[in-house]
Amino acid sequence: MSGTINSKPIPRSILIFGATGHIGRPLAEFLHRETPQIQLRLASSKPERLDDLRREFPHAEAVHADYFDLPSLESAVQGMEGVFVITTNGTDERPAMTNLVDALKKADTAIHVLRLVGLQPEANQRRIPQSIRDAGFLLPTQHPIVKQLLDESDLPVTYLNIGATFMDNYFRMTEGLRRERKLIWHDRLVPFIDPRDVAEVAGRLFLSDNHRHIGQFHTLNNGHDLMRQSEAAELMTEVFGEKITHDGSKEGFLNAYSRQFGPAAPGVWEFFEYEKENEVVWARNDFVERTLGRKPITLREWLQEHAQLLLT
Repeated sequence: MSGTINSKPIPRSILIFGATGHIGRPLAEFLHRETPQIQLRLASSKPERLDDLRREFPHAEAVHADYFDLPSLESAVQGMEGVFVITTNGTDERPAMTNLVDALKKADTAIHVLRLVGLQPEANQRRIPQSIRDAGFLLPTQHPIVKQLLDESDLPVTYLNIGATFMDNYFRMTEGLRRERKLIWHDRLVPFIDPRDVAEVAGRLFLSDNHRHIGQFHTLNNGHDLMRQSEAAELMTEVFGEKITHDGSKEGFLNAYSRQFGPAAPGVWEFFEYEKENEVVWARNDFVERTLGRKPITLREWLQEHAQLLLT
């Protein structure tokens, strides 16, 4: 085969797991807008959300699918040629992905599977602190399991690695911003990305005929923002037109987020500490820009768009 010839079929049907979420929903919107002829099947693990999906996406099929319920997975993937896979933090990935692999192999119709992961590239698992291992729900310990299982499956998988923090994580931080005009979060260095850009990247890869994406591990960030939260607070000050201070202390974090994260809050902090110790690995790249054919959304633009929601 000539190296210049693309050979991946465009899926005629696509299943989107997590279709009610901040990536799955804009992915469904993008695919319907760009290629309304593609059959969309939208999956949620919450049966009570299916009516919402049917109302918001009347052109699509809405189904219940649970990674820990093999029959529901077999039904969801039946006949699907494209499959977008995302899990929530806290998912026990070994049984979840084992079930999904079994269901996909039984269906034998997938021509492109996109799996979202969040890893520091090429991280040595032996360097993960025991405290992080003990809180096994966190990404450094779970997502390597995902990659191992899917690699061994020989399914046509492309990994979309979120080498960044999602900009909409700031919605977690609104209490401090609204009450004290204070950004309370760990001060590790990290790139940024808007989840809507992640959704469009996924959509464009599904619609690409370039077979070379199969088997690849693409790390995504917006290619522009690589900063600490103390720097983000300075940017907020510029954008919002009022002083935003920053608190990057452990005490401040636990006081602010123990209710939100519950008993997992100390583990989340330890995860951030682990990322800080390895933050030199992060590098801005242009994969998202090349895939979208435009500049990704910058943090400044995102803050301008959402200023009122963050502050009031």
